Amino acid sequence: MDASASPKKRGRKKLFLIVGALVFALGAMGSVILFVPGIIPDKPNPLKSKGQKTPQESPSVKQGHIYEMDHFVVNLADTETPRYLKVKMNLEGEDLKPNGEYDQRLPQLRDAILTILSAKTYKDINHSEGKKRLKEEIVSKVNPLLTHVKVKAVYFTEFVIQ
Repeated sequence: MDASASPKKRGRKKLFLIVGALVFALGAMGSVILFVPGIIPDKPNPLKSKGQKTPQESPSVKQGHIYEMDHFVVNLADTETPRYLKVKMNLEGEDLKPNGEYDQRLPQLRDAILTILSAKTYKDINHSEGKKRLKEEIVSKVNPLLTHVKVKAVYFTEFVIQ
């Protein structure tokens, strides 16, 4: 009986050794994928037909003309403590070239933006989500004032609350 038990033990040892090596290799690969994802190339897309570009391969969106605005200094709508906002912003239009309509409508644009800014409280705009909502509100109020220029983004270049 000893002679027949010995090959079974050797076979089991080999099986455990192989399974252990596979588990170790899979764990190592998983660690590399988890901690160093940039080392692995992008997967090929089998559904992509030749000639079509994936979103990553498509050319980047063209930057529109940037219209600079002067500083805005406004009292915020806070009632318990007087607060001031000083902000400088740029508006990005959809067109690549400047349009004279922006200069003609600048007083109306500034008035609309001043109205929006002065209605805000410190709590409305002191965090990134509030600034994002403020940008969206400015775009939505400014675009109806313009017919040939459409603003697609607002960029704050200075933003100070005191």
